[in-house]
Amino acid sequence: MQEIHFILDDKPELSLEMIELDNRNRQANAELQAFSKHKVFAYKHPLVVRRKKYDDLLSELYELKRTDPRKLINEIANVIQNIRRIQSNIKRKKYKTDEEKEKWEENLSSAEIRKKVLEEVISK
Repeated sequence: MQEIHFILDDKPELSLEMIELDNRNRQANAELQAFSKHKVFAYKHPLVVRRKKYDDLLSELYELKRTDPRKLINEIANVIQNIRRIQSNIKRKKYKTDEEKEKWEENLSSAEIRKKVLEEVISK
């Protein structure tokens, strides 16, 4: 334990990382306990939340494919255009603050996930 204290004194950024990892471990433990007790996830851990969003999006797009293929094609075109637009805005530094850039990067990652799900829906 003393070795850890010396390392943390030398590199304080590691303590922040340890705290973040501890929080994620607690969230994961809470998810597992909720599933163990109720057979349902609590949807607090980022991995479980991301998987839930992915599954919801997948079912939504399969339903769209089944009911209205034309809307699905429009959705594909919109997602591709959104990805290009966001990438262009980030590349050309059209953001005013770092927070705005982070939001655009989050939007870009969600659009890329949506594109990945669309590709999965089309392939089946």
